[in-house]
Amino acid sequence: DPQAPVPRLELVRRRKQDGALYFGPYHSAASIRHTHALVSRYFGLRTCSDAVFRNRSRPCLEYQMGRCLAPCVRRVSPRKYAEQVEAAVLFLKGKRNEVVKLLTDRMILCSFRENFEEAAKIRDQIKAVQEVMTSQGVVLPASMDMDAVGLAREGDTVAFAVLRFEAGVLTERVPYVQSGVLAADKDLIESFLVQYYARSPIPAQVVLPRWLAGSTQTLAQVLADRRPEGVAVKVAWKGQLNQVGKMADENAAAILKEALASHEARHRAAQRLAEVLGLRGPPRRIDGFDMSTLMSAEPVGAMVVFMDGKPERRAYRTFSVRLEDGPGDVGLMHEVLRRRYSKVPPEEVPDLVMVDGGEAQVRVAAAVLAEVGMLAVPVVGLAKSKVVDRGGFGAAMHSPERLYVLESSEVDGVRESAVRLVVPQQNDPGLHLLMRVRDEAHRFAVTFHRKRRHRRQTASVLEGIPGLGPRRRSLLLRAMGSVANIRAATLEQLKAVKGIPA
Repeated sequence: DPQAPVPRLELVRRRKQDGALYFGPYHSAASIRHTHALVSRYFGLRTCSDAVFRNRSRPCLEYQMGRCLAPCVRRVSPRKYAEQVEAAVLFLKGKRNEVVKLLTDRMILCSFRENFEEAAKIRDQIKAVQEVMTSQGVVLPASMDMDAVGLAREGDTVAFAVLRFEAGVLTERVPYVQSGVLAADKDLIESFLVQYYARSPIPAQVVLPRWLAGSTQTLAQVLADRRPEGVAVKVAWKGQLNQVGKMADENAAAILKEALASHEARHRAAQRLAEVLGLRGPPRRIDGFDMSTLMSAEPVGAMVVFMDGKPERRAYRTFSVRLEDGPGDVGLMHEVLRRRYSKVPPEEVPDLVMVDGGEAQVRVAAAVLAEVGMLAVPVVGLAKSKVVDRGGFGAAMHSPERLYVLESSEVDGVRESAVRLVVPQQNDPGLHLLMRVRDEAHRFAVTFHRKRRHRRQTASVLEGIPGLGPRRRSLLLRAMGSVANIRAATLEQLKAVKGIPA
């Protein structure tokens, strides 16, 4: 908020009609955090909340790291802080040349006043901003805000590249890849841009591939309705626009090549995994499970899903274990798998189930799958490497990663099963695919367990009282002041609180 006495730099998800200056939206969390770090490093604006700012008595770590001017303890004058805010706003608006000019004028003024230490700091600030400008690499002759869109396709895989120019400087390349696409290129690019600009800022000019000449009217109308200032939709026909269009197409081709190489690597890993485990074909969907607990407190389970070798985060699930099938890792595993697969939709049946553990976990998983009629789904356990010999010198010796594979056979009408130990080459791509599934399941389970523990540690004792919801708890705390006072109060005093039924 530029009207605040000491404006701060803040990351937010939504704009509000509060008079503050908003910049964005940005296309990814990484890009906005990078910009946030640049502004903090070069301009030293505070990022702390107003409550923290009011109660500071000494500079924080951000000041020690050179990322804040410490206005909370008056290490910087209000005038100088306001000058830094002005320069930061120009920087965020993409007016880098104006920032350099403004800082240069201040440096000259400090030198004229023989304040050489301050002039040296501003000189370093100018150099840093110029390095950012140089790193952009591509600068258009005209200062304009423009997006150039490129498309590359091979089979049913399509890659888009959006080159974002701000004030004539290339600031970002936004890649998108889609697979399983059957639509025509013209329909694809129109559909993509309508969705893309639904959550991205629309520039003054959008440059499309030249083969769309004569087919831009509909898209231009849609974008113009969303941007009151108007937008010019052009094709990369000749001159400067042709060069920018070629650059966008080349970027899209590079993105497509990288995506296809990554897809082939994932497919090879799945094929190799099928060979190691003796499966009929490469597993397309892999469900991975892991349990997490601490001293038997707050036991939880987690399931992650990998589709075609990539995490499918929308399909992840967490389970608060009720200890219905007994304690211990085996009991937890049995309950989680039973709850997951007892009513699983047909389209979510996996090609492979992976559990974190050895023979005991594999047998439990196989028993649950047999109970729910999923005998055909293979099960594998992955036992992680562990230290076997620390030795006196050098690195410790580790055991290899080991696989436990369930094999079933039928002898004289009796179905028998055995668990086979497999120790593949430690650089096997199939093994590394399973390790990624295992590590992701572990991360997801531990994260959920920490949230549960934190919620329990910070919960109020009032939350366990039946019939006492959030509103009544709030009324009691406001009236009594603390939980201790509530505990010491008589029944008549509690009934006297407004909002508490007598």
